[in-house]
Amino acid sequence: MLNKEQALDEARKQKAALETIGGWRRKLFIAAAVFLVLAVFGLRQSGVLFALGVAMAVAAAISCIAMFAVNLSIRNGHRNVERILASLQSK
Repeated sequence: MLNKEQALDEARKQKAALETIGGWRRKLFIAAAVFLVLAVFGLRQSGVLFALGVAMAVAAAISCIAMFAVNLSIRNGHRNVERILASLQSK
């Protein structure tokens, strides 16, 4: 069991990590949007550009899945910080 100072330090560290992960989510969102635009452009063409459009569509899908996974980890992290702070209040 953590003492009060250790628990507060852990909560601060987790909040800082959540801010970093929030930056990752933002970057993944931007990447997904760019890949989607490139995919739409490529899928309207033929030949090599069509193949690149398919690759960009796959990359956009992977970016979206990663973004949702990161978002889930952020939500769970916020819940964890709330539990740490709630356990301090009950002591």
